[in-house]
Amino acid sequence: AFDRAALATAAQLLGLGRRLREEAVSYAGQRKQFGKVIGSFQAVKHQLADVAVGLEFAAPLVYRAAYSVGHEASTASRDVSAAKNAAGEAAHRAARTALQVHGAIGYTDELDLHLWLNRVWALRSAWGDEGLHRARLHEAFFTRNRPERVP
Repeated sequence: AFDRAALATAAQLLGLGRRLREEAVSYAGQRKQFGKVIGSFQAVKHQLADVAVGLEFAAPLVYRAAYSVGHEASTASRDVSAAKNAAGEAAHRAARTALQVHGAIGYTDELDLHLWLNRVWALRSAWGDEGLHRARLHEAFFTRNRPERVP
């Protein structure tokens, strides 16, 4: 049950990250500063590109975890922990970047951005924070099935 809940949380985080990226890209294409659309500034482009890369790397891990849980694979717990960490980090970066692109208006009630931000921040620690899932990964990779040392 824990793995299924953590997987569902990872999938939600991935979707939230994608939505926040879309919102930030849309807003960056509309808002003007210094007579130019802020999406044309290299610093904004690079931040949004970093968000896209993080989300693209997290997606296969979430899909693999779903496959592992659905097929009751022996690696399901490991795969879920990897997915939860990657999706949590990617969604957190998307939230930070979206807030920075939007500026202070992101906190106001004028936009729904604050709802998405709060959801990411809440889900990031739901069903195990990064420390717990990293510990599970460490155990899966470094302590299980480790051959005994021969003296």
